Formats: sequence, structure tokens, C-alpha cells
Amino acid sequence: MKTTHLKEQKAFALIREILAYLGFLWMLLLVAYGQRDPNAYHFNRHLEHSFTQGFSAVLGFQEFFTWANTTLVSNLYSHHSGFITDGNSKLVGSAQIRQVRVREGSCPLAPQLRASLDGCRAPYSMDVEDLSDYGEGWNASALNNSNRFSQAWQYQSQSQRRGYPIWGKLTVYPGGGYVVPLGTDRQSTSRILQYLFDNTWLDRLTRAVFVEFTVYNANVNLFCIVTLTLETSALGTFFAHADLQSLRLCPFTDGWHPFVVAAEVVYLLFLLYYMIVQGKLMREQKWRYFCSKWNLLELAIILASWSALAVFVKRASLAERDIQRYRKHGEEGISFSETAAADAALGYIIAFLVLLSTVKLWHLLRLNPKMNMITSALRRAWGDISGFIIVIFIMLLAYSITSNLIFGWKLRSYKTLFDAAETMISLQLGIFNYEEILDYSPVLGSFLIGSCIVFMTFVVLNLFISVILVAFNEEQECYQLTEEGEIADLLLMKILSFLGIKCRRQEPGCSSEQPKVPSEARRPPPAPAAPQV
Repeated sequence: MKTTHLKEQKAFALIREILAYLGFLWMLLLVAYGQRDPNAYHFNRHLEHSFTQGFSAVLGFQEFFTWANTTLVSNLYSHHSGFITDGNSKLVGSAQIRQVRVREGSCPLAPQLRASLDGCRAPYSMDVEDLSDYGEGWNASALNNSNRFSQAWQYQSQSQRRGYPIWGKLTVYPGGGYVVPLGTDRQSTSRILQYLFDNTWLDRLTRAVFVEFTVYNANVNLFCIVTLTLETSALGTFFAHADLQSLRLCPFTDGWHPFVVAAEVVYLLFLLYYMIVQGKLMREQKWRYFCSKWNLLELAIILASWSALAVFVKRASLAERDIQRYRKHGEEGISFSETAAADAALGYIIAFLVLLSTVKLWHLLRLNPKMNMITSALRRAWGDISGFIIVIFIMLLAYSITSNLIFGWKLRSYKTLFDAAETMISLQLGIFNYEEILDYSPVLGSFLIGSCIVFMTFVVLNLFISVILVAFNEEQECYQLTEEGEIADLLLMKILSFLGIKCRRQEPGCSSEQPKVPSEARRPPPAPAAPQV
């Protein structure tokens, strides 16, 4: 009876743990999805389709100005003042064009070629970035000659314009540069673009051009920060891509958000409760606390939660700062890039937090015999699994390096080592463009693809799966019910008895089927011998 009473206490403790964690996970999911809006996808898609028509086909600065005077201007301004052409989204402040440049003579030139070549201009890096102020036409001697567009020729740092670094296709660009506001109406924008084109504002020293603006749609209460980037290398190659990020800076506009705020408060209370529990456990176990992977998982969830709270407060303060600046200087270009970066960081932290919290469900499902058996099988085969993971990584790296060296200068899917590794992983998943490599090199391409499929897919990956299956069979043969499994059986019997369902307890588990009895056991026992007198 004492043993049964102890098991009942442990069972009720497990029930409290499971119910408390399910409440914690529910609040976390409410907080996570309360920060997102399904309308953001359609909003981004609509804006991207409107502003990127012909942008990917830009191959030079003259074509860029042609695109800006047609697609950009026609979509930025409509007949309604302040709204873009869809009539539903309002332009927040003014659109801006920003460029990043390198200095003249930014790379060394061979002495034998100095007489025949007109200088050397390196690809962009922070060491060779041009930070100087100029006059009209990039003339340093005309710096003091003031004109109404003098801002276009003067460098603005990242802190001055409250910008944020941008990760492009070629490199990382700072948030500063030479910035030109385009105004708030079609006529002024066309006039500014014509002035920039006539005075060669974009030239051979330009390495990246950014078109930045923000729109607000009151129907769905979303801000969208749009950044259209045109990069060029020292080779004259142009890369055009668009980055759109929608976020909600004014959350309290509908009836759903009070529930999200309540979920955030309850989640904070859960977090404080788990901090107290882990603090007591850390005080009892001391350094042994850090030897348990589940304790480390709990600690990671707590740290990620506080990080998300700090970024949430930072995003709220940045959003309030940008909105107040827009109210005071509505005609200027307002950069929301720092707020967008904070919102993106918050999204990443919350996503990682949901991942960790979902993984913890595995620990709670240890009461299920099948899940416990899978965990034990993986633990048994971990030595072989780690060895195969190293072999798979080495083979993947070998094929990635080979394909990058052979096809990287011609095919886009292999232009870098990272792209080649991504393509090789896609080959294992069946998402692969066979025609691309076979058209370029039928013999060498066929050999590379065939050997990769044979060695990695048919040999190594199948052996990897076989190791796991063998370990599972061995674990299934010698599996024994743990103490927690017995507690789960006791808990199940309590629930069934409370519901009025009769169930006979068996080892292990509880089943409604009658156990199989050997044929020898089914024979009737022999009659007892008559007592001798």
C-alpha cells in the first residue's frame, strides 16, 4: 500500500507537470501567432508584383532610370494624394533612392598596365567605401556651390538616417550612403529623377542602389517596408532583388489583441513559475544540474523567453519613435529599417522558442511506451549514428566542392560552395534540375550525378536507416517497463475505473485482450493421487 501510495503521488505530480506545460505551450502559441497576420502574405505579394515589373531585367543604370520613371513613379502615386495606385495603401513619408560607392583608385593596378588603363575600381567593401562630400556631378571642387539638390552629393552615415545594414547578394552594405528623397507627388519625383540622370548620379563607382519606401494599409493595419536593391560588381554584373517585410506597429485596433495581451501576461507568469522551479532544482543539484540535457533545454527556453521580451520592448520603442518622427516630418523620407530589423529578430527568437518548447513535448511523452522505446533505440544506436553522420557530411562536402570547381563558373546553381551544397542536398530529396547539368556536360554531369545517387542515396543513407532499425529491434526484444511506465499504467487504471470501465492490470500495460496461454498450460491438472492408508 505504501508503494502504491508513492506511485499515486508521482502520477498526480506528472499530471500537474503535463497540464502546466500544455498551458505554457498554449500561451506561447497564442503569443507567437498573435504577432503574425495572414493578410501579410497577400499584402507583400501585391506590392511585389506591382513594383518589380521589369526590375529584374535591369542591366545598367540607364535602364534603372527608365524603370524608375515608368514602373516606380506610376505605382507610387495615384490620383489620391498620398496613396499608391491601389488606392488602399498610403505612402508613409517620401520614397528614397540611396547609393553606396567606392573611391576612385580603390585597388592597385599593375605598373605595366597603368599607361593603358584608366584606373582601377574594386568591388565594394567597407575599406574602400567612399565617405566624402561632393558637389554637382561628383566634382569635389564644386562642393561649396549650393543648389537645391545638394543633399544628393553628400554622404549620410547610418546613424544620421537611422538606417540598418542590408545583406545583399554580393556582400553586406551599411545603412548609410548618398540619399535622395523623391518627394510626395509625381511631378517632383520625375523632375528629381531627370536631374539625377542628367548629372550622372549613378556611374562606374556605384556599387549598390536601394529604392526604399514604406506604405501603410489601414484596412489590415499593416506597415510594409519595401527595399528594392540593384547590386553591381566590378565586373559590370547586375543583381536585382526585392525585400518586403510587413509588420504591425499599432496593435490595439481590433477585438482580438486584448486576448493576445492577456496571453502574454499569463505566459510571463508561467515563465516566472518555471524560473522558480529551475532555481530550486539548480540549488539542489548544483553543478549536476548542467549535466542533464532536459535541464539545459529548460534553461534555453527561459533565456530565449527573456530575450524575446527584451526585443519586444525594443521594437515597441523603435516603432513609437518612427511614428512620432513621421508625424513631425511627414514630407521627409522616414526609415523604418531599424524597426523592421527588430521585428525580424523577434520573429526568429519566437520561432526558435516554439521549436524548443515543442521538442520538450518529447520529454513529456516519455510516459508512452512506444516513444520511450524510440528514445532508447536512438540512444543505443547513437555511436553508429554519429559515425554515419560524419561520413555523410564528408561525402556531401566532397561532392559540393567537386561540382563547384567544375560547374561553378558556368551554372548558377553551383556558383558558390554553399549553393553547390544546397544543390547536392536537393538531389537527395529529388528536387534537382537534371537538364541543366546534362546540357552543359553530358558525360561528366552524368557521372557526377550517378555516383552521388549510388554512393549517398543507395549505400550510405540506406545503411544509416538500417542501423536505426537494427537498434530498434534490439531494444524491442530487451525492453523493460520503467517506473514511469508503471506510473502511467496506474494512472490509466485510475482513469478507467473512474469512468466505470473494467480493466485487468497486466505487465506491462493494460489490454482488453486475454493473454495467450501455452498449450501445456491449457491441459487440465492431473488428478491427485488417492491417499494411502
